[in-house]
Amino acid sequence: MLDILIPHYNDPEGLALSLRSIARQSWTGGKRIVIADDGSRPDLRKAVEAIVEHSEMKIDAVFNQVNRGRPYTRNVLLDSIESPYVAWLDAGDEWYPDKLERQFDHVDLIESAYMSQPFWVTCNYDWAWAGRRKKKNVQRIDQDQVKALLIGSTLRAYLWTLLGSAQSFKDVGWFDERLPRMQDLDYFVRFVTHGGHIKNVQHDDALCVYHKSDVGRDADEIRACNAHIFDKHRVLFNRYGESFKTMRRYNMEMLAARFAQNNENAKLARRYLWRAFKIRPKVFLSHIMRKGMKA
Repeated sequence: MLDILIPHYNDPEGLALSLRSIARQSWTGGKRIVIADDGSRPDLRKAVEAIVEHSEMKIDAVFNQVNRGRPYTRNVLLDSIESPYVAWLDAGDEWYPDKLERQFDHVDLIESAYMSQPFWVTCNYDWAWAGRRKKKNVQRIDQDQVKALLIGSTLRAYLWTLLGSAQSFKDVGWFDERLPRMQDLDYFVRFVTHGGHIKNVQHDDALCVYHKSDVGRDADEIRACNAHIFDKHRVLFNRYGESFKTMRRYNMEMLAARFAQNNENAKLARRYLWRAFKIRPKVFLSHIMRKGMKA
């Protein structure tokens, strides 16, 4: 039996898309879907209630009376777990039909080997940026997983790629409610640093798709969340040396600049680009020449 946990806020169309992808799964085991609505507008809450009422799948819905943010809502979902296995899916994203089947096959393989440490099974995924072609991203697990997660390039902290035992998620504890964004990264880092290991299915194709957009997302909030993670896990950043820390600080500013640019806030973007230049001027200028980014 599997619990599928879905946070939702003001996007019933995206929720319906996600639920259709669950309904198309080739895995035939029992599924219980839990939707936690984070204080959506009254009309959109009614739309969620209608989706739940008319679905042929087993769906439990929980409603926050006011908007409390994604980490709080994920903690509500953690409290709702009843099944021995758990998967996550954000409203608006999709699983391809064989995702759960391939992940459960890998879970069976690992459990038959009596692996003692807790594990999550991730998968490769597609990025579908608005207005662009899909791009496959590979989750590389054969490396220092803590370092790779902090870099966020070849192993990314996305909950909706995961399948694991209920206990493996409960043991990590609460999502950090001080992180309105990027709480996935903090959660993954805590899992790995406490003895957990991330596995990947023995299958090269993407098994889910992330419909990605920066529009409407606050650059200052992204920067603040990055800074909070840097401070919270400073011991880990220190482990990898000054050059590593400097590059992470540079990337914080560049990421915030990207969000500002994609939300047409040129003044804020220039501020973050200037900060990035001061941290790593040669790297910044190389990036400008390579990408043609306008400072």
